[in-house]
Amino acid sequence: MLPPSHRTPSPVLRKVLGWVLIAPLLLSFLRLPFALGLVLVLASITASVYGARFAQLHASRRVTVLAVIITLLNIASFFVIGTASVLKALYWFSWFYWYPYYADRVYWNF
Repeated sequence: MLPPSHRTPSPVLRKVLGWVLIAPLLLSFLRLPFALGLVLVLASITASVYGARFAQLHASRRVTVLAVIITLLNIASFFVIGTASVLKALYWFSWFYWYPYYADRVYWNF
């Protein structure tokens, strides 16, 4: 881990965010048969854990804490919704919450 006074280099930050956020999101868009779907979830969680471990070795403490929190949110979203991506979980929650208001507004205004 870098000393607290040093900033995380941009390539390391991009790599950590790619492993922790983008890889699980891209894996969540794939569809496999029922028995193989768990393999995608495990791959997604593994990618997120790898990103957190990479952050622990090469990034600052802030980036490491962010990576660990997002990894835990990915795991929690798997158990709550069934998708191992916190970004897709946020999309689903926002869709379920905002769609009735949006649809009602579009219906009555056009």
